[in-house]
Amino acid sequence: MCRMLAYIGEKEKLKKLAECLIASSKDDPITHDVHSDGWGIVAFQGDEIIYYRSVNPVFKEREKLMNIIDSLKNAKVIIHARLATDKSLVASYLSHPYMESNEKEIFFIAHNGSVDKQLLGEALGINPKLMVDSELIGKYIQKEGIERVKDLIKYTKSALNLLILYIDRESRKSHVYYFNYYNKDYIRSKGIPEEYYKMYIGESYVFSSSLVYSGCEKIKEAEFGELKEL
Repeated sequence: MCRMLAYIGEKEKLKKLAECLIASSKDDPITHDVHSDGWGIVAFQGDEIIYYRSVNPVFKEREKLMNIIDSLKNAKVIIHARLATDKSLVASYLSHPYMESNEKEIFFIAHNGSVDKQLLGEALGINPKLMVDSELIGKYIQKEGIERVKDLIKYTKSALNLLILYIDRESRKSHVYYFNYYNKDYIRSKGIPEEYYKMYIGESYVFSSSLVYSGCEKIKEAEFGELKEL
């Protein structure tokens, strides 16, 4: 389970959102989980890509994150704080966002929730033992295309909350997409509050629900089960 945000625009608003992410990562206001298994950021502003991943908790690298934000002008950004299901799969190179590419596109993907990595690995012809389920999601999208995101619902255990920074090779245009889906029956059976898996959207940003209870404004719940562009 993880906390994450996507944002498009100037850095001042992003600083506020990042502070909410840091706070919810240190003590999640909904579950009181600590999201301490690494963090990462990707920021794209045309003339540069900043891509950083760490095994350390984001709340212990606040200065690093704020320095990155201060270096931005007008960017498309994804930030992710990780709480790993499998503690043997914690490393800087396993922190989100993950990068994938093919002949048509390049994209960075951050995920909250869990999918059946054994079944998804079989569908991809990959042995997933040493991989994170979110990596497999990225490889599926790389293979099948971003428009096939909904196909991943059948592999979803708890949630398929996705943030995707997409760059088209031919046009060189970039887009930020989000997908808000969670398996209501599964999370009820686990006794996890449904609110935890919701995503909220405002003008030029979308984030995990916990940020609402960590000082950020609640606008509206993101559309359920639909791939949308920010």
